[in-house]
Amino acid sequence: MVGKTTLSGLRILIVNDDSINSHGIRALERIANSITPDVWVVAPEIGQSGKGFSVTFDSILRINEISPRKFSVSGTPADSVFVALGQILSDKKPDLILSGINHGANIADFIGVSGTIGAAFAAASQGIKAIAISQHFESESPTKFPLIDHFLPMIIKKLMSISWPEHVCMNVNFPDASFGETRGVKIARQGRLEVTWKVYRRSDPVDKPYYWIHATHKRKEETNSDAVLVEKENYVTITPLQCRQEFPEYMTKLEELFASNA
Repeated sequence: MVGKTTLSGLRILIVNDDSINSHGIRALERIANSITPDVWVVAPEIGQSGKGFSVTFDSILRINEISPRKFSVSGTPADSVFVALGQILSDKKPDLILSGINHGANIADFIGVSGTIGAAFAAASQGIKAIAISQHFESESPTKFPLIDHFLPMIIKKLMSISWPEHVCMNVNFPDASFGETRGVKIARQGRLEVTWKVYRRSDPVDKPYYWIHATHKRKEETNSDAVLVEKENYVTITPLQCRQEFPEYMTKLEELFASNA
């Protein structure tokens, strides 16, 4: 296990998808500063939930310095990572990128649309270690994060003590539970949900239609999945994710299918 003195030389970059003004990013900034003095924050100026690994190609981006080492970006979470690496921290890249704290779990089938995960994927694509951190909640959005305050420094130290495969990031989710109800840390598989996407049609005050997308889901009861362990069994979960999306198990079948080019 790596000690605090070893980690004190790290450069940490914090990003998120809930905006530069979220409670979660302030909590994560405080935790990071307890590990190293070299902490930077670069995050979207407004909420970017559901943006996934989207990057802005069709319009300009603007950077606003909020305070020393803290900047907002007029773009997505992934934009924030690339702006930080390409401009703000171009002199010295971060050793670790922390994405979060997201207000809501990022688990199972919703991982693909998560801006919090998208920022971590952006970091991993550039060869930088990244940890996405999310807090599940059942009712009111949290303003304090006692479980994360307790567990996250230990999780960071342990994860930074090992080598990571290329293009891999870590997805960490915390349950909506008190400290006494939390059963510890488990390594979890990405779960599966039955997700239904509904599109609602409404009319604005001048009777022009607009549409609102909303997802509902049912959890599949899988052993050791992130959805079950976080939402039902009150575990903190860690799931390694890869930003590459090739499905190698199907390559041979497709090669046989197209072998004749007929």
